[in-house]
Amino acid sequence: MKVLLTTAILCLVLHCTALGQQQPQLSQYMQNNFLINPAVAGIESYADVRAAYRSQWIGIEGAPVTFYASIHAALNKREKSATSMRYGAKSKKRTGSHYRVTPHHGVGAIAKVDKAGVLRTSSLNLNYAYHLPLTQSINLASGVYSGFTQFHISKKDIVMQTPDDPFLNEDELNIMKLDLGVGLWMYSPTFFFGISGAQLVHSGSDVYKPEEGPRAIMQRHYYITGGYRLSITDRIDATPSVMLKVTDNKQTAIDLNLKALYAQRVWGGVSYRHKDAAAVIAGVYLNHLIDLSYSYDFVSSDMSKARANSHEIVVGFKLNNPTKVLCPQWVW
Repeated sequence: MKVLLTTAILCLVLHCTALGQQQPQLSQYMQNNFLINPAVAGIESYADVRAAYRSQWIGIEGAPVTFYASIHAALNKREKSATSMRYGAKSKKRTGSHYRVTPHHGVGAIAKVDKAGVLRTSSLNLNYAYHLPLTQSINLASGVYSGFTQFHISKKDIVMQTPDDPFLNEDELNIMKLDLGVGLWMYSPTFFFGISGAQLVHSGSDVYKPEEGPRAIMQRHYYITGGYRLSITDRIDATPSVMLKVTDNKQTAIDLNLKALYAQRVWGGVSYRHKDAAAVIAGVYLNHLIDLSYSYDFVSSDMSKARANSHEIVVGFKLNNPTKVLCPQWVW
């Protein structure tokens, strides 16, 4: 299994004819859309800090393990009272006010480490966004990120069947690549819609030449996502959402999500990735500082024969939050 998985990883990530996606699979991106769209940076009135750990295909040797940490915050954001449907801090009933967005900047950073078999992929990106109100309730943000991605393979961790494998002619293989992404994010108290692209830079080393050995080809990834917030009762909101993912090699995937929020404090939901997996997700806003969420994926692809399900846990912190916001206003 270790040899087979290692071979598959090398083919997927390092060969020019790779299939599949290079971005880590995460089930709780709807809690942190900043991961897929840099325009989300600075969308809230506090500094949003998140850390997550995901163990995929539990029980399979060399299966992917992912960790990420992210932070983003608004600069010079001034908020004005407007009309919306929110809960009061004490009454647990809806009040008639939220905050209208004013033009402001957002900055942030994301660090990721994804390990699958002998391959470790690490990345660090810095983000910038600008938010502009289009009407009293609809806002548009544009964003960009730039950083580096490193592919690392340690030969000593591999049981070699072909000692002179050209992919592994060094004890340590490190390939560093420049990363660049852009995005747009339109949002209001009742809907959001975003489009973004990741890994958009192709360098000269991305042109595969067999005589020169392996190359890490950065495939472009494109994301389209949207959701709508429905008021079910005075205490329950439901948000159906969808995300379409497309890569350079014409691989496509679609996610369907449904999330329900109770009393602006406790939430639960389900997610379905077409021909891949279904996930059950739940979370709680413990207080104005900390929130927790957990998801469990049930594999529906061929991996289901091995009962290879997945766990993911996310911890969030709201820093510089003087108004003691409990539930995010624009991320739901």
